[in-house]
Amino acid sequence: MIKKVRYLELKDLEEYFEFEPTNPIIGLVMHNHWFIKSFNEKSIYFGYWIEINNSAYKLISDIEISEEIKEIEVVNNREVNIITDSSRIKIYLDEEGLNITSINPIFISIFLDCRKLYSNADEGNIYRVIPDSNKYYINFKQEFEKYELNFFIYYEGNLRFINDLKQIEFDYDLKRNSAFYRFKILKGFEGYITKLKIFSENKNKILPIVSNTENPFKKFILDRILSLYNPDNGFKAGLPWFPQRWFRDELWTLLFLEKNSLEDLSLKENILEFYLNNLEKIYEKNKENDYIQAADTFLLIVNNLDDIKLIENAVKLKEILSNWEQTFNLNNLPAKSTWMDTLNRKRAIEIDFLFYSALKKLKLENKALEFKTILKSHIFTKSYPKEELYSPNLFLAYFISKDFFEEFEWFNFFDIIIEKYYLNWGGFSTKEKDSENFYKKHTGEDPSSYHSGDSWFWINNIGAYVLYNLSYRKYEKYIEKIKEASIINILKMGVLGYSSELSSAENLKYEGSLIQLWSLSSFYLLI
Repeated sequence: MIKKVRYLELKDLEEYFEFEPTNPIIGLVMHNHWFIKSFNEKSIYFGYWIEINNSAYKLISDIEISEEIKEIEVVNNREVNIITDSSRIKIYLDEEGLNITSINPIFISIFLDCRKLYSNADEGNIYRVIPDSNKYYINFKQEFEKYELNFFIYYEGNLRFINDLKQIEFDYDLKRNSAFYRFKILKGFEGYITKLKIFSENKNKILPIVSNTENPFKKFILDRILSLYNPDNGFKAGLPWFPQRWFRDELWTLLFLEKNSLEDLSLKENILEFYLNNLEKIYEKNKENDYIQAADTFLLIVNNLDDIKLIENAVKLKEILSNWEQTFNLNNLPAKSTWMDTLNRKRAIEIDFLFYSALKKLKLENKALEFKTILKSHIFTKSYPKEELYSPNLFLAYFISKDFFEEFEWFNFFDIIIEKYYLNWGGFSTKEKDSENFYKKHTGEDPSSYHSGDSWFWINNIGAYVLYNLSYRKYEKYIEKIKEASIINILKMGVLGYSSELSSAENLKYEGSLIQLWSLSSFYLLI
C-alpha cells in the first residue's frame, strides 16, 4: 500500500510537499511521449505511448514491479522515484524513451500491447522479437489496420522473453462504462534488472521545455502545462484520450496564460502564427482532423491577438468574420458547436460575449454597441434563455468582457448561480442541482452526465478567479474551497501532479481525462 507521495519540486512549501495519496497514478509526460501507470487498476489507455507522424501508438501496456511500493517521490513531470523495502527505483523519460534504473536488482514483468489510439483490435497482432546482447528488437505488425511499429528494449540484468498471451479485463475501463474492456495482451518479458530503456527510433527527439517562473508552485503547474506542448503540433488537449490539438482548449489556455503575465513564454506567437496561416481552413472547426463545427474557434483567435497583429491582419479577419456570421447564427447555433459538445445549445452565453469582444477588438464599434444593446434588451426583458444566463458559463463571459454589466448586476447573477450550481466540496455542477435531469455521478463513456451534472475543473477555476476579482471578501469561502479542491485533485488524486478533466457532482473525484490542459492552465491563472 502506497502511504506517501512527496513532491520534491515543492520541498520548500510544506503545505504542498507531502500527502497520503488516493489511488495514485504515475503520469510522466514529455511533449511526444508519455507513460501512465496505475498500481491498482488497469486500462487499455495506460502504458507507454509515443507519437509518430501526429498519431499516438502504445508500445508497452504495463511494467509490473514485484515489490510492495511504500512511497513515491515526484521529481518533476518526467521523473519519479519508487521506494520499496529493498530498493529505490527511478522511472523517467528522456528525449529518447522510457527508462528504469534501480540501486538493487528488481524483478519486473513487461506486458506488450502495441496499439494505435482508439483501436479495439484484438486480432491480427504479430510480434517478432529478435534477441541480442543485453537488448531485444521488437517488430510489430497489425495485419488488419496495416501499420508497423519497431522499438528496442535495452537492459542490464537477466531479462528473458516469455511470449505468454493473456486475456486481460481492464477494470478501469469497465468502471467507465467502456464498451471495450477485455483484450489479449502479450506478457513479453520478465526477469531481474538494474537498468531498462525502451525507445523507438521513429519518434522525434524533443528536449524538455521548462519555465523560468520563480514562484515554485506556479512553476510546478506551468512545467506540467508545457509538458503537453509539442513544437510540431501545439498543445495536447489531454491524456490519455485527447493527445490532439483541440483549438478551443489551446486558445483558452493562451488567454489564461496571458492573464497571468507570462513573460517567459515565447510559445504564444508561434501558436498564433499557425492559426493566422490556416484561418480559412480551420476557423469553424474544433480540430484539424475528425472535426465537428466549433462556434468559438475564430472568436477565440481574435480575442488572443494583440493590437499589432489585429492591424496587420484586419482585412483577412473581417472577411473571415463575415464568413463566420453566415455559418453561425447566434440565435440558432449548430448542434454541438460549443465547448458543451454533447448538447445542442441554440444560444450560448460565452459565444455571445466572445462575439461582442471580437467586434470591439476588430474596431467595429458601432456593430459592437448595437449587439450589446440588443443582447442586454433580451437579458433584461427575460427573453434570453434562462438556462444560459444563470449558468457557470457566465464566468467565462465576465472573464472575456467584465465591463458588459455593472458590478451590482454581476453580483446578482453570480449569487443566483452559486445558489443553483455550487457544490459543497468546491466546484460547480453543469446542471441545476434541483433539476430532474441532474446527474450526481459521472457516467463515463456514456456522455449523459458530462454537461448535466459533472463538475469541470476548468470552469471551477475560472469561477474562483472571477469571484476573486469581483469581490474576494464577499466570496472568500467559495474561492478558497474551489482552490482547495483543485489542489487535492492535482496533488493527491489520480495522476500525481496533474489535474483531471472533471469530477462527479456528488463527491470530489478524478474522472474524465486524467490529464487535462485547460484544467491546469485555468488553475495556473487562479494561483
